[in-house]
Amino acid sequence: MVFLSSMIVFALSISAHADIIFNAIESCRTDGARADENRHDSSKLSMRTSSNGWKSWVKFDLGNLDVASLETATLTVALNRGKDGNNHFDISYVNDDCVDNIDWDERSITWNNAPGNDTAVLDLLDPTKTTYLTTVNFTDGVAGDAFTVDVLEVLKADTDGIVQFVFHNSNNLQDLATHDHAEETWRPFIDATKGAKSQAREPYPANGETDVARDSVLSWTPGEFAAPTNGHKVYFAESFSDVNDGVGPVTRSAASYVPPGRLDFDTTYYWRVDEVAGAPDFTVFEGNVWDFTTEPAGYPIANVTATASSSSSDQGPENTVNGSGLSDDLHSTASDTMWLSDFSGPQPTWIQFDFDKIYVLHEMWVWNSNTEFETGVGYGARDVSVEYSLDGIDYETLGTTYEFSRAPGAPEYAHNTTVDFGGLTARHVRLTINSKWGIPLPQFGLSEVRFLRIPVRARRPQPDSGARDVDINALLGWRAGREAATHDVYLSDDEQAVIDGTAPVSNVTGASFSPTPLDLDSTYYWRVDEVNDAPSTATWQGDVWAFTTKQFIIVDDFESYNDILQGEEGSNLIYLTWIDGYVELPQVRTNGSTMGYTVPYEPTMETDTVHSGRQSAPMAYNNTVAAFSEVSRTLASQNWTTNGIRTLSLWFFGDPANTPGQLYAKINGVRVDYDGPADNLAISDWHIWNIDLASVATDLQSVTNLGIGVSGFGVSGNLLLDDIRLYASAPLE
Repeated sequence: MVFLSSMIVFALSISAHADIIFNAIESCRTDGARADENRHDSSKLSMRTSSNGWKSWVKFDLGNLDVASLETATLTVALNRGKDGNNHFDISYVNDDCVDNIDWDERSITWNNAPGNDTAVLDLLDPTKTTYLTTVNFTDGVAGDAFTVDVLEVLKADTDGIVQFVFHNSNNLQDLATHDHAEETWRPFIDATKGAKSQAREPYPANGETDVARDSVLSWTPGEFAAPTNGHKVYFAESFSDVNDGVGPVTRSAASYVPPGRLDFDTTYYWRVDEVAGAPDFTVFEGNVWDFTTEPAGYPIANVTATASSSSSDQGPENTVNGSGLSDDLHSTASDTMWLSDFSGPQPTWIQFDFDKIYVLHEMWVWNSNTEFETGVGYGARDVSVEYSLDGIDYETLGTTYEFSRAPGAPEYAHNTTVDFGGLTARHVRLTINSKWGIPLPQFGLSEVRFLRIPVRARRPQPDSGARDVDINALLGWRAGREAATHDVYLSDDEQAVIDGTAPVSNVTGASFSPTPLDLDSTYYWRVDEVNDAPSTATWQGDVWAFTTKQFIIVDDFESYNDILQGEEGSNLIYLTWIDGYVELPQVRTNGSTMGYTVPYEPTMETDTVHSGRQSAPMAYNNTVAAFSEVSRTLASQNWTTNGIRTLSLWFFGDPANTPGQLYAKINGVRVDYDGPADNLAISDWHIWNIDLASVATDLQSVTNLGIGVSGFGVSGNLLLDDIRLYASAPLE
């Protein structure tokens, strides 16, 4: 099949940033008073909170844009008509995981089906499906006035190529220009800027990241002109100026760098990568300065319970562990945010802290009593005995008594006492107060106490616990405990077995684990016990994490095909993958199929009617010119017997003008007939066909060819195909 196609080409400078303009592809206003009616108007997008209400939606197709490479992105909209006085309206983003009616167009969207709409409220949206971006304020606007807002973060979060915004919550009836407005310059558009491809980009750790492991290996995406040998100059230091000024570069061939020695705790490091081209010019493309901050020596323990020998009214021990009175780790003088023992309480006075499990303790931070009376009466603890215990029965004393520093009795008080536990293990800590800073009366207080733990258990799982749509070939990873020598990994679809430790276990030396092939659409539970050489605790049992694998494997979703001419960079014409029977007349056709539209200068793929994503595949069948119609594609050998695969599914869309025939598929040449109503080929709706693979008599361990056809003498018509997938369980319509 040969035809010409129109193309839009964006030229990117190799040494500068490049602007890419995306024009809106759909837009429409909706009416709260006529909730099921389409209110299409090609001239305006209306907003109105009062009366019957208006909200307007606009949609963009970002295509195959690499959103991770974006450096800036703005949305610009313009007034369709002037508006006097002070005015405002809100702009919100439809979250990427909100797939409700993603395929709407200007003649189908209504108040009741608009994605993310709160249909019961004239100004609000569903907060679980939308994200508020900004409020646009203006005074005495005139037609054509443009408003630009930053949308970089929401674009970088996009995964499906479709981006939608909502205009709502206006204080007056206001109109914006539509995507097909007569004034082209007034139409909504996104202006995105990508970084120069010649520069190093996408650093790992990410720029500005905190809590970075001290043994991290730095990496980046190299510039396109970097030489394969010695193509990277890395600058790395604790000093921004040293890196910025290019002091002490290290030359690398690989796009990675291992810092010299283990990095320090809680330290910010700066780094930069200059990309060096090859001979003869050896051009240097200077990179940006990035930074990251390493993990702290200790992490705060959460879920701490405090009890005391006595407490004054409304000044219980819980105030020492609930953060009350703290702002940015600075304490107030409000007495009702502190603990104070009862004047007539039993002596000696003590306060005890109980943790949810045993921890390796690093430090204890103390904010002493900080009432306005500290310089006089002075309730703050002074001489304190510190004890610790594993079981809450047998206690050991930590060193001698400690003198807790006095609080100033003034706002914004930072903790000024630190007790070093030096890695002792405990689940309980008790403080016995022997004296205080003020007059010698038996009443003592504290503002806040914080315990820091050394992280010896596995943490920060990858994928995150609770993650969904995880790849069936996922590599499991975690941040290792600091004392770990090896790791016992328990993995099962039986949660209780993982909890009990009866699930299959694998001992690994690195902080990653590659499980045997996982099943589709299944929830797995796993935990990592850290095995160490410490004599006191040989194993630190980890938390139980969970993830759910993706529902299906894509055989072909028809998203990658384009209309770039054959031979041009990036060309992927569908009829070169799905081989059809199209020939230029007057040659005799032995196969009546045609894959893709064939109108000159028009797109090959269907973009308006899709089951999911951005496009579907048109397939024409014509058995008046041939005995049958069939398209087929070659696959790299695929095993359809693993990962719990049981079903091959595909979606097709019929046409009332069709003459229905027998739809069929061929797997490795073995034919399977569609078992649904033949009339579905003539119904303009999406129909799913689920094929039970157990009924297919072929070697499913090596599937190398897939075909789709329509048989029947003299039948003809047009179908749309989409979403050919493999499932564990047959999906429902």
